[in-house]
Amino acid sequence: MMAKQSKKIKSAEGLGISGFTLGILSIILAGWIGIMVSIIGFIFCFIQQRKYPTKLGKAGLILNVIGFIVSVILIIIFIKNIYPALQGLS
Repeated sequence: MMAKQSKKIKSAEGLGISGFTLGILSIILAGWIGIMVSIIGFIFCFIQQRKYPTKLGKAGLILNVIGFIVSVILIIIFIKNIYPALQGLS
């Protein structure tokens, strides 16, 4: 009985670990790729938190939200400042 519960807990933690890792990557790869990675990581952590809540899953949720916000801010800055300058070159 204990081995079955231990195996179930380990498999439930896998989504949280994956989501946490994707949250870190979403901050590092801020931009269009960061947005996609943060959405996938958020989904992984959200599913994991529904099944078996852990601190790593909660940290992953927070990191993915931060990565999403940073990515959106960087894209807005690019569109407002850099893109018009590129248009002036042509």
